[in-house]
Amino acid sequence: MPQRIAIIGAGNLGSWLAVHLARAGHTVHLCTRRDPGPLHIEGLPPLIVPHYLDAGPSADLAFLTTKTYDNPSALLRVNAPVLATIQNGLSQPGIPVLSYVYIEQQGSIRHTFPPPRPHFTIPPGTPLPNVFRDTPIEWIEATDFLSAAWRKMLHNCISNPLTAIAGRGLEILREPFYNNWAKRLLAESLPLAAAAGAQVDGEEILATLASYPPGTRTSMLQDRLSGKPLEIATLNGHLVELGRRFGLPTPVNEDLVTML
Repeated sequence: MPQRIAIIGAGNLGSWLAVHLARAGHTVHLCTRRDPGPLHIEGLPPLIVPHYLDAGPSADLAFLTTKTYDNPSALLRVNAPVLATIQNGLSQPGIPVLSYVYIEQQGSIRHTFPPPRPHFTIPPGTPLPNVFRDTPIEWIEATDFLSAAWRKMLHNCISNPLTAIAGRGLEILREPFYNNWAKRLLAESLPLAAAAGAQVDGEEILATLASYPPGTRTSMLQDRLSGKPLEIATLNGHLVELGRRFGLPTPVNEDLVTML
């Protein structure tokens, strides 16, 4: 059944989501800080989606796709009874959605790299599968969502800062220097996940990252190259905070926070 859907943020992920949901027959509008213009997604014709510079009309469901540091203002634009959040980190408001989608903008066209996992991981028992049907978006429901969230957190805490420092895509993790750095990060971070009650396989994370094609650029790498703020506090900075709370050392994460 078609729904009224608001998407807060018109970056790469928000635009990609808006195009696919609108093409599936939903009534979609964007809440943005500027006119996004026609949305160009690789392999699809350009699509104009209505946008609003404020909260916009009421919706059945809102997706929050902004950076975490924009949440104070972005949450003011939510005008829907159900909120789903697709962001980095472990503290997402509303229904948390874990994304394995890598999208890069080249000119006006957004290119999507095939994910090694379904695009989204969601908690069981949410209304989101009804929304994703009739779209090419793939999803899974994770019964142990805590472990799934930590798996994605550590995935991000490796891929984002290391590519941002290197200035290159995920292919760096196949090189001994960065692969060793990633393993040291995991060795330090896995005890944090265990202390939080999550079960995470570090080798699985490394295998997932290695499966992306060369040239896959993380959001933090793209932000650094564009001169935008980085979400290092949301990722490795949060691990440092948890290390203090749990009484566990986090020198590798602390170094990354300092460097970025």
